[in-house]
Amino acid sequence: MNWKTIFNPFERFDDKLLLVVGLFTVAAAILTGYWTGTCFSSIYKISSLEQVTLQAVAIPTLVSFAFAIVVLFILGKILNTKTRFIDIVNTVLISQLFLIILQSTEKISIIKEAPKRVMSHQADPSTPLPVLDIAVMLTMAFFTIIILIYSITIYYNGFKTATNIKKWQHIVLFTAVSLIMTLICQILTSKYF
Repeated sequence: MNWKTIFNPFERFDDKLLLVVGLFTVAAAILTGYWTGTCFSSIYKISSLEQVTLQAVAIPTLVSFAFAIVVLFILGKILNTKTRFIDIVNTVLISQLFLIILQSTEKISIIKEAPKRVMSHQADPSTPLPVLDIAVMLTMAFFTIIILIYSITIYYNGFKTATNIKKWQHIVLFTAVSLIMTLICQILTSKYF
């Protein structure tokens, strides 16, 4: 396995195997969301739920993934009529796989409590500086950025492989559509949390 495989598994692995991993991603996102009280309100946005039920987790998560798949498939067909639906499904679902790691950090108490202790120190600076909590927050921020960069790279490479885009205009259009799509999806799913 080389770097290219790590950052673009769509060129190396069979689309049916990727689909199985993608379906596992959906199940894992819903189960992890139920466990942590979170859901995907759009791709790249994990939101906390006030009332946690399997339905409250599953509906926005499924809507988020389905909305992204439909929008990207339409864009893919516009850019290249040979774009296959399974390739877009795999792109969206595989790109979300590692975000489940971030979703599961909601259950790690030291990560949840660190910002609260830092905020309480800011309110009362006479208390000792919470160095460990600051280190936890910085480490988590760095880890989150790495996961997001990797996930976005997978997302971009999957779409690029599925549509065979090469022109910079297509890349800009893909980026703009992705940003608008995530914002619209957050509005559509906002009633669930």
